[in-house]
Amino acid sequence: MLRVASDAIVQGPFSTSAPWQLQGIHFEVISKTLPFIISPSLKRLSLHSLILSCLLVGIGVAVLLPLPEGWSAGWRGELINRMHVPMMGICFVVLEGSFRTTAKRNKRSVFSAVRSAILLTALIEIVQPWFHRTADMGDFMWGLAGIVAGTPWILADMIQSTWLRLISRILAMLILLSPPLLLAGQVLLAKQAADRQFPVLTDFKGELGGFFWSMEPYADSSNEKIGRHGSMILVRTGEKAASAHLDARGRDWTPFDRLEIDGTLEASEAVEVGLRLDLNNKVGPRLRAGAWMLPGHHRIQIQWPVSDQPHHVHQMVVFLAAGEPAASLHIHQLRLVRREDSSSPSFQK
Repeated sequence: MLRVASDAIVQGPFSTSAPWQLQGIHFEVISKTLPFIISPSLKRLSLHSLILSCLLVGIGVAVLLPLPEGWSAGWRGELINRMHVPMMGICFVVLEGSFRTTAKRNKRSVFSAVRSAILLTALIEIVQPWFHRTADMGDFMWGLAGIVAGTPWILADMIQSTWLRLISRILAMLILLSPPLLLAGQVLLAKQAADRQFPVLTDFKGELGGFFWSMEPYADSSNEKIGRHGSMILVRTGEKAASAHLDARGRDWTPFDRLEIDGTLEASEAVEVGLRLDLNNKVGPRLRAGAWMLPGHHRIQIQWPVSDQPHHVHQMVVFLAAGEPAASLHIHQLRLVRREDSSSPSFQK
């Protein structure tokens, strides 16, 4: 009975005794689907889909990954903002290629890519606060600049002249890369200037004197304040503190044990000037100290504790705590004083 049933299954209505018929069916199916699989339109769609997927993953990691402490402000934060230009420019070009239905570019695909890129730029800024990042209108504007910069690259394919096409693409590359590259060059020049005048932290007289400084509250940019007054101004009230933050770039300050401040204080009585050194990173160990300054033009020194050594200083903060009396401190110069240096002028506490 078992054998008969088995034979019945083998010899059923769907069985065949000719193997070549089954092979013929397979060959016919493959011959019909192969042209579709290897068609240029499907190849282009698959390639652009792969590139777009990788690009979206890369953008997601770049704009949603939490940044290290201290990178949200200063030159690092500005460099990250400007990187939106090449990022969104490349995204715009890839989106346009994905929307194309033919080998040639057309207005419909360009307009669709523009709308999608703008929506993606806005969406990035909306969701960034959920990932411990900040939403900023400046970032959105840099993203729009990237979309504009990518336009000459796309329009190059619509130009008949080879030379004009090449010029258009070179122009697009320059526009895409110039914002972050210009800032990177400025950072390099400022670093060289700071290294030449060290241990003077800044004299506020050169064009790059305030580059590594940032101030709170942000009434306007630090460089504009310094360039306008030739000094750094900290203004405090009974409710509002004022502070200046120096990106020390992880330098070794162990040969020094004091900070000398040359400044002018406008206040009705003496005010304490605070100092904080953030070691290793912004949330790492901190050294705190302070000194009193009388109204008028004075030079004071603030010595930090000798028990802790500032091997790697991530950030230095000079501040006026909120309180009375209201005070305005114009800082003309800041410099580090070596441990064995006893030639400095007398200072007030």
